[in-house]
Amino acid sequence: MNKLTHLIKTMEKNNISLALAESISAGFASYLITKTPGASKVFKGGIIVYSLEAKAKFFKIPQTTLKKYDGVSEDIALILAKRIKKLFRSDIGAAIVGFAGPRTKKGVKVGTVFIGLSFKNILISQKKVIKGSRDAIRKKASQLLINLIDKQLT
Repeated sequence: MNKLTHLIKTMEKNNISLALAESISAGFASYLITKTPGASKVFKGGIIVYSLEAKAKFFKIPQTTLKKYDGVSEDIALILAKRIKKLFRSDIGAAIVGFAGPRTKKGVKVGTVFIGLSFKNILISQKKVIKGSRDAIRKKASQLLINLIDKQLT
């Protein structure tokens, strides 16, 4: 059984639902989850918030915070995770933000990714620097998000 099938079955068995807010991954994590049989029983939905404007509009993140971090930080990932959970009334809210390149905020490496997870009353974040092309970074970041969710449930 692959990791995604295991995750979906674990969530279904424990009656746990999921919602995602995606930036750097541009919906790829949602795609991976929904291509797995049984996903409709646990996945409530997701929102792609690629731009600063989308993060501000849909998740009410102050422009000052977004501009300070150029939309990419641990704080922003956690805010998105908490608010997507609330918006979809899911058990787990997860979010992913990062810089896939070619440019980043001064002093931040291309491939820097922050994952936020809100589950029960716990907030978890993870920072990783991923090497590779823009596409490879998005795919690896999506897998990291799925791995973090799976880790919390097993």
